[in-house]
Amino acid sequence: MRLFISVLATTAMFFTASLASAAVTWTVDASTSDGSPLTAVTPGAQIILDITARTDDFDFGLAGSVNDYDNTIVGLDAASSLLRPNVFVAFCSDPNTCFGGLDNQVGGAITFQERAVGPGVEAEFLAALGLSAAGGQGSLDPGIVTGVTGDPQFRVIYTALAEGTTTLQIGTYAEYQDGYVGTVDELANNTTVTITVPEAGALTSSLAALGSVFGVVAIRRRR
Repeated sequence: MRLFISVLATTAMFFTASLASAAVTWTVDASTSDGSPLTAVTPGAQIILDITARTDDFDFGLAGSVNDYDNTIVGLDAASSLLRPNVFVAFCSDPNTCFGGLDNQVGGAITFQERAVGPGVEAEFLAALGLSAAGGQGSLDPGIVTGVTGDPQFRVIYTALAEGTTTLQIGTYAEYQDGYVGTVDELANNTTVTITVPEAGALTSSLAALGSVFGVVAIRRRR
């Protein structure tokens, strides 16, 4: 892991001399396993992060993570998470056979797990570095869940552990030793997801109030 970070940093120094601009952009579709809203996640429910990476550059290296969250409120479910073995591919003969991209070391040489890094904790889901630029920009990558070209390449899953509110940062963050190396520079457009696990009493009260509303509606309909 330290070797990957060192090589990525050295490559970044070499390729940041140009005056032009390019970036990797991260997006996320967040949901829960039981359909509860992110503002009131049921304790014990899974928080599902379907993550997509795109670049307008042809890059040499990229690291991405979920970080800066409170791990007493949410806990990483590494066993249920799904990570693409390669990204920014040039073409695929099928969802599992793709070429011309960068190989993801996480899930292989690097164990996918939560670590204490920088100012907090992170779960690095992508660490990819190539000797030549990737042939694609992400739109040709098959989705890790669907196998459909252009769908999210990563599914990172957390479990709601305890009441509270926390924000999960998703992307490439220098303070968490992530990096992006393109033919131009190392800019990254990151994203965040905020979740709240309410107090058990508050959740019960909300469900009771909702039940009362449905009861009133039912009575009115019978009349």
